Amino acid sequence: MTEAFRGRLNEAVFHETKDTMSANASLASTSAATSGEVSAEQTVEFQTSDGWRIVGTLHLPTAKAKIPGVVLVHGSRHESDAFGQVASPSLADTLSQQGLATLRIDIRGRGASREPRRFYSMSPEQRDGVLLDVEAAIEFLAETTGIKSNRIGVVGEQDTAGASLIAASTRKNVASCVLISGRLNRFAMDAFAETRKPIFCLVSKEDRRGLKDMVDVYLSSKNKHSRIKVFEGLALGTTMFSTWRHEYPSEIPIEDSIGEWLKETLGPKTREKKKTHKAAN
Repeated sequence: MTEAFRGRLNEAVFHETKDTMSANASLASTSAATSGEVSAEQTVEFQTSDGWRIVGTLHLPTAKAKIPGVVLVHGSRHESDAFGQVASPSLADTLSQQGLATLRIDIRGRGASREPRRFYSMSPEQRDGVLLDVEAAIEFLAETTGIKSNRIGVVGEQDTAGASLIAASTRKNVASCVLISGRLNRFAMDAFAETRKPIFCLVSKEDRRGLKDMVDVYLSSKNKHSRIKVFEGLALGTTMFSTWRHEYPSEIPIEDSIGEWLKETLGPKTREKKKTHKAAN
């Protein structure tokens, strides 16, 4: 590790510890209990701009008013169940408990979205189409009844983090983004540099590629709500969630940290403070 990179890492960890963590078709539906209330979960499908059929799971917590929503984008080595099921210890369940809707998609070539071509047989150019999957998922969620169309969050993992960050950076209805063990290219970094949106990066330090990219994008952020958490010995991606729960059962789960941050950055808190200040004057 070079001295320059070590310096950027130390600065990133310092800031993280210093600051306080504060519908085309519906195919089927099931119910899940969340926070004592019944909430609906649906399998949905929609098309991307290039015509690919994407299948996902939409979860809408019971709410009397419109709520923010989060698109969950898994890495290419697994499928949407990497984020878990609602009503079990998982990121999907945690976000539901925070009053956030979720849309867990299978990216093109994986899971229920694997037709007409499997991901492993795609060329690098064809795999770049994942960006269209994320963009379509954002628009689908924004148009869903009961969702605040301008308060959308995106969670990307490993090699889909670049597509997730580009979509989050360029879509006006996306308010914040979470990256887990992300691998980023220059296009993603440049797109994010043009925004003032908050980002939350999570990575284990033995993941050298992910560590460098996560530190770099965090330090490029212009938003005071951006965060980074660097772990040790937790492997890659969503595997970190279960490893952390096993190794540190008395500590706050990683999913809870993500859920609290998304609730904060997608909520109306900032705008409410502005209104209160204006009224006081």
